[in-house]
Amino acid sequence: MAWLTVITTPDLAPGFALTGAQVLTANTAAEAEPLLRRQLTENPDAVIALHAPFYQALPDDLKERVQTDYRPLVVALPDGLPPRPGLSPREQLRELVSRVIGYSIRFPGEMET
Repeated sequence: MAWLTVITTPDLAPGFALTGAQVLTANTAAEAEPLLRRQLTENPDAVIALHAPFYQALPDDLKERVQTDYRPLVVALPDGLPPRPGLSPREQLRELVSRVIGYSIRFPGEMET
């Protein structure tokens, strides 16, 4: 079992896979809901990061459950970072990953800083 599970769209999944998290993909909120429900029962010690639009579309009963039960912890994952002047997309991804998991990553071929 993964300690971090990310439920996101297929186009955002590769970036989160770089973190070593378990990544589950859904095209719609309706597809994401059963993935979340399964993780709630099968992975109670995890942190589950759910794509923000999927989180916002949760049925009221499920949204109340994830907002009041803290095991597993379910958080809404921003659906993207606004462009930041002076930062490449790779640097923005590195910053997001660092905020999500608390570790900095290096891409292959980069020098250690």
